Amino acid sequence: MLHWFNEETDAELKVTADFEWPPSATWIQVVAPTSAELDFVAQHLQVPDYLFQDVSDEDERPRLERDGDIALIILKVPAPMQAAAELRFRTLPVGLWLLPQQMVTASAQPLALWDELRGQRQRGKALHVRGLLAEIFQAIARDYLRALRIINTEIAATEKILRNSQNNNEFFRLLALNKSLILFSSALKGNISVAQQTMRLPLLKQDEGDLEDIADALIDLQQARDMTEIYASTITNMMDAYVGVLQNNISNTLKIITAWTVVVAAPATVASIYGMNVPLPLQNWTYAWPVLMGGGFAISGMLFVIFRKRDWI
Repeated sequence: MLHWFNEETDAELKVTADFEWPPSATWIQVVAPTSAELDFVAQHLQVPDYLFQDVSDEDERPRLERDGDIALIILKVPAPMQAAAELRFRTLPVGLWLLPQQMVTASAQPLALWDELRGQRQRGKALHVRGLLAEIFQAIARDYLRALRIINTEIAATEKILRNSQNNNEFFRLLALNKSLILFSSALKGNISVAQQTMRLPLLKQDEGDLEDIADALIDLQQARDMTEIYASTITNMMDAYVGVLQNNISNTLKIITAWTVVVAAPATVASIYGMNVPLPLQNWTYAWPVLMGGGFAISGMLFVIFRKRDWI
C-alpha cells in the first residue's frame, strides 16, 4: 500500500497502467507493498531493494547509511502483541529513505506510528523532510514511553498477585515482560546511536528548530532506555525474590511435615511393636497396653511442646 503526502494532500496511490508519479509528494509511505509497488518506488526514487528486505526482518538492527545527500535509516519501534502471545511487546524495523526534498518510509506491516503521524498532519502546514524526520523520532520516543508505562502497570499488578499466589502463571508473565524489555533495551541503544548520527546530517544543519526537535527526541529515547534498564532490574529482583519465597515455603512445609512425623512416631512405634504376633515383654500384664500407649503419647506431647517453642509446628 502506498500513500503520498504534501502540504495539502493525503492520498493513496494506486499502481495502474496509467499511473503517474506525483511530482509534489514530500512523504511517500510504503506499507506491506506489492511487487508492482516496489518496482514503481524503486524506479522513481531509486530506493534500494534491500531496504524492503531489511524492514521485513525483525532481527534487523538500527543503522544509518549515507551516500552524498541521500541517507538510509533503519529504526526499531515497539509493537504490542496479542494477549495470548509469548511476548507482551516486540520491536519491528522501519526504514527511512531520505532525499533532499522527499522521504520514503517503509514497514512490513501497518503500524500505529504511521497512523499517529498522519493524524498530526495539518493541511496547509509546511511539510518538509527535516521536520518530518524530527516528528518520526519524537513519535518513536513517545511510543516507547507509552509501552514502558503499560509494562510498569503490569509489573505492579503482577507483584500484588504474587504476594498471595504460588501459581507459575505470574512467574511466566514476568518472564514475558522481561523478554520485551530486553528487546527494548537493544532497540533503544541502536535508535539512540542513529539519532546522534542523524543530528550530524547536512540536511538538518539547515534548520536549528528541527535539530532541536531531534535533540529533544534523543533525550526522550535516553529516558526510555534508562526506564527500560530500571524495569528490567525490578523484574529480575522480583523473580529472584519469588523463587526465594517458593523455596522458603517448601522448606517450611517440609519442616512442618517432618516435625509432625516425629510427634506421631512414638505411639505409632509402640502400637507397631505390640501388634506383632511374637512373645513380648509385659504382654500378660493387665495394664500393659494403656501404660505403654500412655507413655508413647506422653513422649509425643513433650516433642510437640519442644517443636512448638521452636516454631517448627
